[in-house]
Amino acid sequence: MLDTGTARTILSERTASLLGFSASGATRRSRVSSVLGAEVGYMVRAPRVHALDWERNDFEVACHSFAPGTQVAGLLGGDFFAGMRLVIDYGAETVELDESATPPDPPPLDTPPG
Repeated sequence: MLDTGTARTILSERTASLLGFSASGATRRSRVSSVLGAEVGYMVRAPRVHALDWERNDFEVACHSFAPGTQVAGLLGGDFFAGMRLVIDYGAETVELDESATPPDPPPLDTPPG
């Protein structure tokens, strides 16, 4: 699932386990906060993450338990899309990624408009 509100890509602990990851192989601890509260999980380094026809190699992902009954394997966060232009067209029901079209940096916050 693509989640534009999360900075980090997260696997469910169930998915992580199916892929051979566990807390014993963690690189460090992870903490996520939501409207339901904060939760501690763990970080692992995945050799490859492939989604939406794009691939990240040697990519660190967080592993957390999801609510019981949740049918989601994980969340693609902002870190997966770093350096890319992501276009979500709700009307056309499409998602486009363009690695070559990185938008320019926004102006500093203290710069007056004009």
